[in-house]
Amino acid sequence: MDPKVAEALSIFSNPKALLVKVIQVAASSNRVKELLHYRTSGGKVKECELTVRWPQPMTFRACGRRRLEAETHAAALACLRMKDLKLLDEQNSPLTHAKYHQEEVREAGRREKRPCRLEIPEHLQRGIQEYLAEVLIRPRSEDEDNEGDRVPDAITGRPYRPLSTQEAKHLSDSLLRQWEKAGPAQGAELPVDFHREKLVAASEASRVVVVAGETGCGKTTRIPRFLLEGHIMAGEGAHCNILVTQPRRISAVSVAQRVAQEMGPALRHAVGYQVRLESRPPERSGGALLFLTVGVLLRKLQADGALRSVSHVLVDEVHERDVNTDLLLALLRTALTRNPRLRVVLMSATGDTQRLADYFGGCPVLRVPGSMHPVRERYLEEVLQEMGRPPVGQNDAGPDLDLVADVIDHIHLQGEPGAVLCFLPGWQDIKSVQQRLEEKRAFRSGSQVILPLHSSMSVADQQAVFQRPLEGRRKIVLATNIAETSITIDDIVHVVDVGSQKEQSYDPRTKVSCLDTVWISHSNVIQRRGRAGRCQPGHAYHLFPRQQLETMTTFPVPEIQRTPLESLVVQAKIHSPHIKAEDFLSQVLDPPDAGAVRDAVKTLQDIGVLDEAECLTPLGERVACVSCDPRLAKALVLSALFRCVLPMLSVAACLTRDPFYNSLQNRALVAKAKEALSGSSCSDYVVFSRAVQGWRETSHRDSRQEYLDSYSLSGASLWFIRGLTQQFSENLVEAGLVAHSADCLRPSTRVNHCSREEQLFKAVLFAGFYPNLIQVKRGTVTKGGRFRPDNLSYRTKSGPVLLHRSTVNRGEKQLPSRWLTFFSAVKSNGNVFIRDSSTVHPLALLLLTDCDLVERDRAEVSLPEHSLVRWEMSAQSWELLWEFRTSIQAMIYRNLRPLTCDSVCEDSTAQDGHLISLLVDLLNSTDPDSNGDDQSDAE
Repeated sequence: MDPKVAEALSIFSNPKALLVKVIQVAASSNRVKELLHYRTSGGKVKECELTVRWPQPMTFRACGRRRLEAETHAAALACLRMKDLKLLDEQNSPLTHAKYHQEEVREAGRREKRPCRLEIPEHLQRGIQEYLAEVLIRPRSEDEDNEGDRVPDAITGRPYRPLSTQEAKHLSDSLLRQWEKAGPAQGAELPVDFHREKLVAASEASRVVVVAGETGCGKTTRIPRFLLEGHIMAGEGAHCNILVTQPRRISAVSVAQRVAQEMGPALRHAVGYQVRLESRPPERSGGALLFLTVGVLLRKLQADGALRSVSHVLVDEVHERDVNTDLLLALLRTALTRNPRLRVVLMSATGDTQRLADYFGGCPVLRVPGSMHPVRERYLEEVLQEMGRPPVGQNDAGPDLDLVADVIDHIHLQGEPGAVLCFLPGWQDIKSVQQRLEEKRAFRSGSQVILPLHSSMSVADQQAVFQRPLEGRRKIVLATNIAETSITIDDIVHVVDVGSQKEQSYDPRTKVSCLDTVWISHSNVIQRRGRAGRCQPGHAYHLFPRQQLETMTTFPVPEIQRTPLESLVVQAKIHSPHIKAEDFLSQVLDPPDAGAVRDAVKTLQDIGVLDEAECLTPLGERVACVSCDPRLAKALVLSALFRCVLPMLSVAACLTRDPFYNSLQNRALVAKAKEALSGSSCSDYVVFSRAVQGWRETSHRDSRQEYLDSYSLSGASLWFIRGLTQQFSENLVEAGLVAHSADCLRPSTRVNHCSREEQLFKAVLFAGFYPNLIQVKRGTVTKGGRFRPDNLSYRTKSGPVLLHRSTVNRGEKQLPSRWLTFFSAVKSNGNVFIRDSSTVHPLALLLLTDCDLVERDRAEVSLPEHSLVRWEMSAQSWELLWEFRTSIQAMIYRNLRPLTCDSVCEDSTAQDGHLISLLVDLLNSTDPDSNGDDQSDAE
């Protein structure tokens, strides 16, 4: 035997199988016959010629007494050669696929680091040179126009003017006559009525009072009326204006309507409400009650931190401890020092009332007992036993939706009268349970009416839950925790509580939010149970073990300690511009982590909203006027300057409310609709814009419904989005960027001159969202060690991310740019998912970031915080683009100077229009991924 063969056989026990495995790993299973060929000939002694065509053509010859032996010997020689070429590991096993393709892997890495080459067409070079030659870039002016000290009245919204002594007496006398003549009815007697005098006296004696009123005592509807009526009857009605905050829109509207109804037709004009997108204030200031959400009151405090026209602020459901409520409490402490007439009443059914009292300097606490009817409680063990089902364990928060539907169906089959209220973590759970119930209802057609209730619904749709069903039908309300407080659905008898809710947490290090299903607190359980005993005896079905109740926290974790703080910091700077954000937020009831506050400040400085001294910049002052996330607000502000407001309004609204009719069952249809709307844009934001604009342009009712069905769009959501776009338009007027809100919604106006220029629109979006930037890399190595040359991977400055199935770019293999921008990222199961994204033109990266650039030899330029964001161009092109970039920044600064609205409109000159036209031409005429031979790689 050939000594070489003998050596090989001593190393490789089964060389033929090993050779096949190497080829399969390195190439693919279906190429073995193509890359590995045995040819055997001869008589008693067989000779085999083995041809191996990977990694290079090689031939091996060996002899044997039989064909199999000859082939084995040849294969052994081939394996020996493979070992010499280092194509086997130390155990003489195949390497990973990626190691067999190291050069391709290295090339993918080189391609990732290669700068993007930019070439500007000659005609655009000439155009930019001519523009720069004509325009003298003017320095930014620091002059500010003083617009005076006019503030709006917190009740009516009209300009505030204090009443003279004579005017106040005349109005107070008039109010007294009205009330004496009307004789408003008291309504059904409630426990709080027996404490009326004590409550009014406490409010007069102490500027802050905490009312610990148990569920059903009547504090929400009666205490505001006690205070108003007491002042009017004392002849002081002109100076009595009461704001009552509610945690949710539905609460503010329903309570206002109930109080107005109790007061009767002659006095209902004195009661009003104001919530986001809907306002019905009292007819006049003086003797007025206004119910409003906490967010609306915070906006009023921006306009007038002293609340000069207000005598009382009542904060209801203060125990919920959302971010806005905690901020409101801190601002009310300041307002009390600025408005000596102001009184504050803090009302809570559950919660640590003594901590609230201490926070306001040891103010008195009044306790009012409730009037709850008996509620029979059942926990999971008892519910299952009653239904005749075997016991099950439940370790994780989150509802068993089939069990929820079965319990509701079980209640229905028992025939006990009364409506059912079921608490679920999210609207998707609501839809799933609704579908399960409707499937069961197929056998009992017409016996149930199922109503959803969640925060994304319009106020009008939410009101449906208060209506009584026709006789013989059972009302079933499927709700999130929106139904926990401040609303009374008076025919509810049965409450089904799954014991969980959706809760947001936030990692300030990675800037990623997590929305998890978690166990509720003990106080939440009490609130949910109480919904069943408000007006009659009831039943509570807790779908978690009784033992779980003992492990629940007493109160929820305050939202301020688990949420992004950028918006909160902006509000803090509005109300206290000369106080460091960390110092201001240290004064709230449960301060957020100081490091998280510093991170939020740093983020706002990075996006240009705050300067180094933590003061609002001119951009920041405009952003502060827009009631949404600071990055979205920045994008809206820039869209007014770059004349593409209309699509940006749609994006801001759609990122607040999803326009698509999303559900587990509808997911494939929504994905198909998004793909159709996206076309070649590779942008979820273009999808939003096209979806909303198409709906606007479809005016006929039948055509509009056909349009909704074609793209799986929700009509209710689009009407809500329409209201949001109107609100954002008014914000832009308030910011002094447009003259009239209607201009934002008309395609023909100057602020929409470039609204159909999608490359510009995507560039402006990126400028708002920066530094939310993703680098796309082609060629990935899987966990199993396989190199996938066509697969894409994604990385932000914080680390690797995945595209969520909701973004149109999830399945794209040929992205036209190697960079994406995004608005939101969510962490789930250890991975960070990008929910929405859009490709970014490399020129947008260069021209619309206002950070410093790092310049190297050969006109190579990079962003300092993103080392892989690099461009390469000729020295002439770099000089030209640098001056053009400076001109763009000058235009932005010029238009953000503190000017009156009319002056801003005058200053939107032809000079700016020329500059924007050149930018549009640059973005449309330059390849988004100009990278020479690598262009097709869509790096």
